[in-house]
Formats: sequence, structure tokens, C-alpha cells
Amino acid sequence: NVVSPDKYIDEYGSDIFRLYLMFGFSYTEGGPWNDDGIRSVAKFAERTERLVRRVAALRGAGENISGEAEKELNYARNYAAKNISRDLEAFSFNTSVARLMEYVSALVKYESLENKSEKFLKECTDDRVRPFAPFAPHFSEELWEILGHKESVFSEKYPVADEKALVRDETEYAVQINSKIRARMMVAKDTAREDIEAAARANPEIAPLLEGKNVKKCIVVPGRLVNF
Repeated sequence: NVVSPDKYIDEYGSDIFRLYLMFGFSYTEGGPWNDDGIRSVAKFAERTERLVRRVAALRGAGENISGEAEKELNYARNYAAKNISRDLEAFSFNTSVARLMEYVSALVKYESLENKSEKFLKECTDDRVRPFAPFAPHFSEELWEILGHKESVFSEKYPVADEKALVRDETEYAVQINSKIRARMMVAKDTAREDIEAAARANPEIAPLLEGKNVKKCIVVPGRLVNF
């Protein structure tokens, strides 16, 4: 079936219509039209605007990088910048928009914290709008203005990922019992093998399963898993 864009543009606007075309289908393969899909994209845009308005109302107090929450948001910011740039070059627009959605979720999560750096949140929100501009230019200009900027968002430099921010201080381990994953845990890099095993044994999801049992062997694969 041929979908006429007019009614959707009238209802949602040209930017949302364009955004759904990029997010809902592969650029090379296309796909069937879905009214629920464009409604979901519209909700995503509304969520973004609400976030931007809340951030714009903040005073901008606090230092930039100070704790683990800031490091996590900084990771999300640079992860989005790196992957969106890569996917744009490959015409993989749907995955680019997906990375933008993930980044909005990271911003909302940080914004909800009682103790946060408003200055850093404002900076990271700017880095949410700038890569959004090629996908939804009119909407992004409006968001950029809400954030207090006088010049066009298209006069700004496109975000470039800081590779150092993408190096995590922790590694995720899968914890298995008889080769079946029962839990996952984060462990600091360079942790000794015996400490990794001890952390796995003490994990609240694992400890009850090992209670009263004789563990014949524990295999620790550095950077990957612990298997009892």
C-alpha cells in the first residue's frame, strides 16, 4: 500500500515524519508503514522537549566531572557521539536514532538524581541536540533556542567522541552455575582472581544458590565470567 505523507505531516510535522522514516526502516531495505511507530517517535520527541525545557530552567551550578554518575553519563555521551557518526557514514539511520534515544534515557536518569552537576547536565544536553539536528532540523533549532543559544545549531561543531571516556574502569562478569548464567556483576579492572571469585560467591543472587553445596571447581575467565 502507498502511504500518503500529507496527513501524517499535518498531524505530527515534517520533522517527526522524517524521523520515523529514518528510524522505522532500514535505508536499503525499507519496510511496512506502522502508525504505532510514528506515534512512538512523536512521544520520543515530546520526551526530549520536556527534558530540554527542564534543563534550560536549571541554574547550571556544580562542577563538570566529580563522581561515578557523571562518569557514566559522560560515557553515554561519547558512546552516542562515536556510534551516531559511524552509523551516519554507513547510512544506518535507524541505529543512529536508536543511539539518540538511549542517550536521552541516560540524561533523564542523571537528571532524576538529587545530587548532580547542573552545569554538566546542561553541557551534555547540548550534546544531545547537536547530533539530533541532521535528523530533525526545525525541531532541533527550537530546542537549541530553548537552551538559550542565540546562533543556529548548524553553526556549531558536530560532537566528536573522546575515546578516553569510553574506557571503563569496571568490567561486567557473567556469573554461572554449571555453565548457566545466574547473575551479572561489575568488577573493577585488575581485580585479583581470588577477589573476583569472592565477589561472585557473595553476590546476593548467587550466595543462596551455593548455600549448603560443595563447589567442586570455580573457573574465572578474566574480563568475562565466573563459573561454579
